[in-house]
Amino acid sequence: MLVAGVRPAKAQSAKQDYEQQCAGCHGPTGKGNGEDAGLLVSTKMPDITQLAKKNGGHFPFEDVVEIIDGRRDIPEHERIQMPFWGVTMQKPGAEFSPQSDAAVRKRIEALARYIEAMQEK
Repeated sequence: MLVAGVRPAKAQSAKQDYEQQCAGCHGPTGKGNGEDAGLLVSTKMPDITQLAKKNGGHFPFEDVVEIIDGRRDIPEHERIQMPFWGVTMQKPGAEFSPQSDAAVRKRIEALARYIEAMQEK
Protein backbone atom coordinates (compact mmCIF):
# COMPACT_ATOMS: atom_id res chain seq x y z
CA MET A 1 0.00 0.00 0.00
CA LEU A 2 1.33 3.43 -0.92
CA VAL A 3 0.76 6.43 1.28
CA ALA A 4 -0.05 9.69 -0.52
CA GLY A 5 3.11 11.70 -1.07
CA VAL A 6 5.43 8.79 -0.20
CA ARG A 7 7.32 7.07 -2.99
CA PRO A 8 8.85 3.59 -2.82
CA ALA A 9 12.59 3.58 -2.18
CA LYS A 10 14.54 4.07 -5.37
CA ALA A 11 17.28 1.59 -6.15
CA GLN A 12 20.81 2.79 -5.51
CA SER A 13 22.44 3.91 -8.77
CA ALA A 14 25.89 2.79 -9.85
CA LYS A 15 27.04 6.43 -9.79
CA GLN A 16 25.85 6.75 -6.18
CA ASP A 17 27.53 3.45 -5.26
CA TYR A 18 30.78 4.63 -6.82
CA GLU A 19 30.65 8.02 -5.10
CA GLN A 20 29.78 6.51 -1.70
CA GLN A 21 31.80 3.29 -1.75
CA CYS A 22 34.72 3.76 -4.15
CA ALA A 23 35.62 7.41 -4.71
CA GLY A 24 37.10 7.85 -1.24
CA CYS A 25 40.04 5.67 -2.27
CA HIS A 26 39.92 5.48 -6.07
CA GLY A 27 39.08 9.18 -6.48
CA PRO A 28 36.08 10.84 -8.08
CA THR A 29 37.45 10.17 -11.57
CA GLY A 30 39.07 6.78 -10.84
CA LYS A 31 42.66 8.01 -10.96
CA GLY A 32 43.56 6.51 -7.58
CA ASN A 33 43.78 9.85 -5.82
CA GLY A 34 40.89 9.65 -3.37
CA GLU A 35 41.28 11.51 -0.10
CA ASP A 36 41.15 8.23 1.88
CA ALA A 37 43.60 6.29 -0.31
CA GLY A 38 46.56 6.62 2.03
CA LEU A 39 44.55 5.64 5.08
CA LEU A 40 43.84 2.08 4.00
CA VAL A 41 46.70 0.90 1.86
CA SER A 42 50.41 1.40 1.99
CA THR A 43 50.79 1.04 -1.77
CA LYS A 44 49.59 3.49 -4.43
CA MET A 45 45.90 3.12 -5.26
CA PRO A 46 45.45 1.85 -8.83
CA ASP A 47 44.20 4.10 -11.61
CA ILE A 48 41.03 2.23 -12.60
CA THR A 49 40.60 4.35 -15.75
CA GLN A 50 43.44 2.32 -17.31
CA LEU A 51 41.99 -1.19 -16.91
CA ALA A 52 41.00 -1.59 -20.57
CA LYS A 53 44.28 -0.11 -21.82
CA LYS A 54 46.25 -2.54 -19.63
CA ASN A 55 44.13 -5.38 -21.01
CA GLY A 56 44.79 -4.84 -24.73
CA GLY A 57 41.89 -2.42 -25.16
CA HIS A 58 39.30 -4.80 -23.69
CA PHE A 59 37.63 -3.97 -20.40
CA PRO A 60 37.89 -7.07 -18.16
CA PHE A 61 34.25 -6.91 -17.04
CA GLU A 62 34.00 -10.27 -15.25
CA ASP A 63 37.33 -9.76 -13.49
CA VAL A 64 36.17 -6.35 -12.25
CA VAL A 65 32.88 -7.83 -11.04
CA GLU A 66 34.78 -10.54 -9.13
CA ILE A 67 37.20 -8.02 -7.61
CA ILE A 68 34.36 -5.78 -6.44
CA ASP A 69 32.44 -8.77 -5.05
CA GLY A 70 35.53 -10.09 -3.25
CA ARG A 71 34.19 -13.55 -2.40
CA ARG A 72 35.58 -15.67 -5.24
CA ASP A 73 39.06 -16.55 -4.04
CA ILE A 74 40.95 -16.35 -0.82
CA PRO A 75 42.21 -12.78 -1.05
CA GLU A 76 45.76 -11.56 -1.17
CA HIS A 77 46.96 -9.68 1.88
CA GLU A 78 46.45 -6.31 0.16
CA ARG A 79 42.91 -7.24 -0.96
CA ILE A 80 41.80 -7.52 2.66
CA GLN A 81 42.04 -3.74 2.82
CA MET A 82 39.31 -3.37 0.17
CA PRO A 83 35.78 -4.16 1.34
CA PHE A 84 34.09 -7.33 0.10
CA TRP A 85 31.08 -5.64 -1.50
CA GLY A 86 29.46 -9.00 -2.23
CA VAL A 87 29.07 -9.34 1.54
CA THR A 88 28.57 -5.69 2.48
CA MET A 89 25.76 -5.10 -0.03
CA GLN A 90 23.63 -8.04 1.17
CA LYS A 91 20.04 -7.32 2.18
CA PRO A 92 19.87 -7.23 6.00
CA GLY A 93 17.90 -10.16 7.33
CA ALA A 94 18.10 -12.05 4.04
CA GLU A 95 21.87 -12.29 3.63
CA PHE A 96 23.07 -14.75 0.99
CA SER A 97 19.56 -15.79 -0.01
CA PRO A 98 19.11 -16.29 -3.77
CA GLN A 99 17.18 -12.99 -3.95
CA SER A 100 19.79 -11.04 -2.02
CA ASP A 101 22.67 -12.54 -4.00
CA ALA A 102 20.90 -11.73 -7.28
CA ALA A 103 20.33 -8.12 -6.18
CA VAL A 104 23.97 -7.81 -5.10
CA ARG A 105 25.19 -9.25 -8.42
CA LYS A 106 23.01 -6.79 -10.35
CA ARG A 107 24.31 -3.86 -8.28
CA ILE A 108 27.94 -4.93 -8.68
CA GLU A 109 27.52 -5.43 -12.44
CA ALA A 110 26.07 -1.91 -12.69
CA LEU A 111 29.07 -0.58 -10.76
CA ALA A 112 31.44 -2.45 -13.09
CA ARG A 113 29.66 -0.89 -16.11
CA TYR A 114 30.05 2.52 -14.48
CA ILE A 115 33.79 1.87 -14.12
CA GLU A 116 33.90 0.65 -17.72
CA ALA A 117 32.48 4.02 -18.80
CA MET A 118 35.38 5.71 -16.97
CA GLN A 119 38.00 4.05 -19.17
CA GLU A 120 40.43 6.29 -21.01
CA LYS A 121 41.09 5.50 -24.64
